[in-house]
Amino acid sequence: MKTKKLILIVLVTMVIVFTNCTKKPIACVDSASKSGIAGQAISFDGSCSENAHHYQWDFGDGGSAHSASASHVYNNAGTYTAKLKAVSKNSKKEDEKTVTVTVN
Repeated sequence: MKTKKLILIVLVTMVIVFTNCTKKPIACVDSASKSGIAGQAISFDGSCSENAHHYQWDFGDGGSAHSASASHVYNNAGTYTAKLKAVSKNSKKEDEKTVTVTVN
């Protein structure tokens, strides 16, 4: 009986340890700045991010996407800050990178 309790304690401890050992993601974007023309798609690539399971793009104009790579159309000229959030598998850890976008 003591052996079964010990095995159960070890298994529960391992689950707790491995659940909390998720590596922190490192967000990465393909460049620090982008430029484009209003009304035309601009491509964004965050596939160089490490340990990311989920991706959240905020394009700075109300638009968003949820994949490592995305494209977005800015309808108005201006300067925008696009942000990529890389999120761990258990959604407890995240990292962010920004990209300055100039639209003419």
